[in-house]
Amino acid sequence: MHETYALVFGYGQKENGLIDEQTEGRCEKAALLYKARRVRKIYVTASPMKAGLKMATRMFYHLEECGVDSVDVIVEPCGSNTAGEMDVFLSLIPSEPKIIFVSTWYHIPRIIWLAWRRMPSERFTVVASWKHANITDLLIEPLKIINAVFRPRSSARFA
Repeated sequence: MHETYALVFGYGQKENGLIDEQTEGRCEKAALLYKARRVRKIYVTASPMKAGLKMATRMFYHLEECGVDSVDVIVEPCGSNTAGEMDVFLSLIPSEPKIIFVSTWYHIPRIIWLAWRRMPSERFTVVASWKHANITDLLIEPLKIINAVFRPRSSARFA
């Protein structure tokens, strides 16, 4: 297997601190890639917290429940938005490996734009989960894409 790493972008948590269905879908897609031996390590870098539970930690547990070996999940909960999660991830991995970004389908154009500003396009690919997109996400995402286009690096937020 090639040295390929995946970043699973966080999305949301329920009031009780558990991850929501969209975040679960993203983790499940990453677990499928892992079980198919397309990725060696899975990173989660989302920093939000609810009810005293970090989203990244809950994502770690869900990946484990999906059959990912715990030693192959790296948790670094420092990114507060898409650009921040990506920058934290890129600071943790060597510069050579291939990368797979995992998110929900409507999020992919923004991820591609932010990744193009950070690395050659042949280094990364994106994989989409098709589960649980909310109508509000579809309305807000174009504004987030515009922000990423005009502020690709300065829009990164960290915890």
